[in-house]
Amino acid sequence: MSERTTGTGEAPPEAGEAPHIPEAGEAPHYDLAVVGAGVVGALTAYYAVQRDPGRRVAVLAHTGRGSGATRLSAGFDTPTGHNPAQRALAARSTALFHKLAAALGDAGRTPVDVRWLVARAHTAALDATLADGGRTLPVTGEQRDLLDRAFPGLAHGDDEVLLSTDPMTAGQPQWLTDRLLDAVLDGPGNTLLEGFRVTGVRRSGGRVELLAADGSRITADRAVIAPGPWALDGPVAAAARERGARVKKVVAFHIMTPPPPDAPALVLEDADAFLLPHRPGGHWIFSITSPDWDRGPDEPLAIDARDRALARDLLARYVPGFLPHLLGGRVFSDCFTPGHLPVVDTVDGDDVVMAIGGSGSGYRLAPAMAEDALNLLDGRTRT
Repeated sequence: MSERTTGTGEAPPEAGEAPHIPEAGEAPHYDLAVVGAGVVGALTAYYAVQRDPGRRVAVLAHTGRGSGATRLSAGFDTPTGHNPAQRALAARSTALFHKLAAALGDAGRTPVDVRWLVARAHTAALDATLADGGRTLPVTGEQRDLLDRAFPGLAHGDDEVLLSTDPMTAGQPQWLTDRLLDAVLDGPGNTLLEGFRVTGVRRSGGRVELLAADGSRITADRAVIAPGPWALDGPVAAAARERGARVKKVVAFHIMTPPPPDAPALVLEDADAFLLPHRPGGHWIFSITSPDWDRGPDEPLAIDARDRALARDLLARYVPGFLPHLLGGRVFSDCFTPGHLPVVDTVDGDDVVMAIGGSGSGYRLAPAMAEDALNLLDGRTRT
């Protein structure tokens, strides 16, 4: 909690002014409540105070800040989309990330070269997914030499091809979330309530009342619900299910061998998997598509034999030299929505908005999701 907050949601009193003391049973009140302290919630709160520095904002964290999908995200940002709406979101998020970097001095994003391995017949479809008119090119001889050095035993079928695109980015979602929340908490009257698990939202006296699992409550004029993988276990669960949301296990293995300094990422496009050099950890991240649906974040989650078999099969086919280094990894849940298109919409009135459905791409689409959520609340034209 910021040292500048009172813990009640009221702005600190001016010199000589008596502080407001809530009466018995009175809930702290804020202008805006943001449920969720992951990257979407942090961006929503940050944009809110940037638009109106006098707006008092409370961020309510299920456990701690950035402790869900944000903490375990690889932060790989490929500005792509499988439909025009998703491509537009990706392109807008990229532009917003550039603005964040200018405002904060650093958004924790590093360029990374990207190579794609795809069926020759699918190259046109891959080009169609690239935002802002990007296109793929055949790898050069020099690029292929680097791939062979970075990915031992790299191989592919005669019907597959290696392609190159412009550099993309590897981000640090949790680091960015911390920076954003710290900026929010620098504002007087703003607060972060950790361990405030919202179980219900209701209207009371013209205000939005948010109820926690332990009986605590706060009120706000308006609220944004950005619960990440907890979308189906909380105040917008029914609305999320109506829109086809489901939760799914997400798995990323570690390949415990150091990437060369100039190593690119390798996207196995048709397998929906990628190998990303994780230089802070001195290893590779190998993200695969787990087959386990309807696995929520509060369930015991672990990398299992099916996940490992899938990872080994892909490595044996494409990068057999990595097989001895496949050790451990990260596993979590995320909320997926139809078409992998996030849902940003009002819930039972125009004073509550939900922003759900990162679908494994929550970090790279988060700025546009947060902007859309605030536009709905502030009555602005949706971008």
